[in-house]
Amino acid sequence: MMFYKIAVCITFLCLVGCNTTKVQQVEQKIQLEQLFNHSLFNKLDTLSEHSIFELPTAEKEKLLAYAKNQRQSHIRDDRIIFNYLESHLANFKYHGDTLTSAQTLNLSQGNCISLAVLTQSYAQTLGLETSFQEVTSEPVYAKESNLVYVANHFKTKVYAPKEDENIIDIFRVGTLIDYFPSRGSFYSGSADYNDLVSKFYSNLAATALAEEQLDTAYSLILQANKYTPNDPELFNMAGILHRRAGDLINAEIIYQTALDNQAPSINLLSNYKLLAKQLGKNELAEKLTKRLVNKESDPYELLVIAKNDLQLGQINKAKNHLEQAITKAPYIAELYLELAKIRYQQGNAKQTQTLLEKAIELERDNQKLNVYQAKLLSLQMDK
Repeated sequence: MMFYKIAVCITFLCLVGCNTTKVQQVEQKIQLEQLFNHSLFNKLDTLSEHSIFELPTAEKEKLLAYAKNQRQSHIRDDRIIFNYLESHLANFKYHGDTLTSAQTLNLSQGNCISLAVLTQSYAQTLGLETSFQEVTSEPVYAKESNLVYVANHFKTKVYAPKEDENIIDIFRVGTLIDYFPSRGSFYSGSADYNDLVSKFYSNLAATALAEEQLDTAYSLILQANKYTPNDPELFNMAGILHRRAGDLINAEIIYQTALDNQAPSINLLSNYKLLAKQLGKNELAEKLTKRLVNKESDPYELLVIAKNDLQLGQINKAKNHLEQAITKAPYIAELYLELAKIRYQQGNAKQTQTLLEKAIELERDNQKLNVYQAKLLSLQMDK
């Protein structure tokens, strides 16, 4: 069980754009919605934007009373939001589900997007403006049901009330709230309200895809697309959706459109490559492989590449890719396991044991942990 602790940073700098790992987005010539084979899916009702952020009346009254009391001590409203979160979320439990503000309060659990949504609700109640920083934090990558999950979350910047609405502030005073201060986190890019809403719907869509609920995923992807129409990850999810529905032609059209009109994400390139192989388009698959190699791969992609290297008998290449991945993400247990396999093939029993022990130390999945421990025991018995 994991409990949240939040941290605050009072800052006098505005958030500005900079070079980040976030995929550059450019204007789409063709909108994603036009590329769907709508006849394959049924449009279902989704949560309204208002429902995501709606607070129970009792909670609103509670926050307003708390704010009134804090203001008597001359505490600024943006800091009041932080204080309120800190005092009311002491026993908040981490849970992977993306929840509305009301659900988060009712269950006292959720993920970082859930907390960002709740913070936005509080800011709206006090009439405060917000912006966001998109960050990644441990564990960054996990794989379930043949889907890669990237644990990006948001830090929320709550701006202080403007003293004079007629003055344009170059530097905005505010409070930056980090929901995971105890973990190493990496800045991915700036974000805004639309990004938050889109992330909420796309997270639910990813869950629906994992559970093969294609109509739900279809409806949620379309909803997310209303807020971030140029997001390459939505093109990626739409491609996966059509593949799973058996429409490989439209899946290819979606992927190719993304390639023709924007810098694609590694996830999109990887899935397009899988589709190209499925279609027997080996030349296309090779071109996509080259594009993948030329992009800075994330740790999980490096793991996939290393496994492919091993299948081709390219042990040294696999070793180099795994070591690169460990440098980027030293907390992924599977990286150490795969590297241990290589060291074992190379006859280095001591390093094999060290790597297995590290994998066991980091692994959280009990089933995988049992496998790692069995491998280590087998190695020790061979001595």
